[in-house]
Amino acid sequence: MERIDVYRGEATEDEDGNRVQGPLELVASFDGLVAPVSTPETPSESSSGVVVDHAVYIRGDEPTGILDTDVIGVRGRRVPVDGVPAVWRDVHGRHVGDVVTVKLREG
Repeated sequence: MERIDVYRGEATEDEDGNRVQGPLELVASFDGLVAPVSTPETPSESSSGVVVDHAVYIRGDEPTGILDTDVIGVRGRRVPVDGVPAVWRDVHGRHVGDVVTVKLREG
């Protein structure tokens, strides 16, 4: 099990009254399993980049509350959530946990 930190920026207003995301703050921490995900990435002319891509499995009786706009701290990096977290259920339909995909392209 690895420590999974969830960061979220609360909505604030800038000088012009526009809603913007504020600084990231730690909102929750969980123990979870982290699995590397292999997705094909086509290098572009502007970047061949390195992709950091993980599936994070967090067990729990209740949903984690992680949003698709959150940033996850995993393995020493803060990586944005990629898509809506999936609900993990057993064969009887009971909640087992959440599956969160995180992805970051560097370079």
